Amino acid sequence: MKSIFLATALVLSQSAFCQAVKPKVDIKNTDTSFSAQTTTPHKNLNLPVIYTFTGNGYWSDVNNWDANGVPPVDITPGSEIHINSPIVGAKCVLDVPYDVPNTTNTIKLIVYTGNKLEVPDLLVR
Repeated sequence: MKSIFLATALVLSQSAFCQAVKPKVDIKNTDTSFSAQTTTPHKNLNLPVIYTFTGNGYWSDVNNWDANGVPPVDITPGSEIHINSPIVGAKCVLDVPYDVPNTTNTIKLIVYTGNKLEVPDLLVR
């Protein structure tokens, strides 16, 4: 008899507990100066990025790059630059000075088959 009583007591206590839980209340912000950016803490992690040349022509032309854009002068260590245009015989012409930083986490430059990278004034230091 005691085991049946104990099981009944557990079932009753669980249902009473479930009924006692208050429903979740949504908190709304009525302040018009509220900005998600100011309340969402984030760090600039400087994560590596893959920059992909997808056009034909000058390096400096933003239309020749994918959504990540032209590789910046202060490129993040570990990033990669891909010359990978779907245009047959495409050529990327490095028309602006570009220094690759000397870091322990290297920058990769990959020129895919069928693509060309033209560097008119190559200076290696």
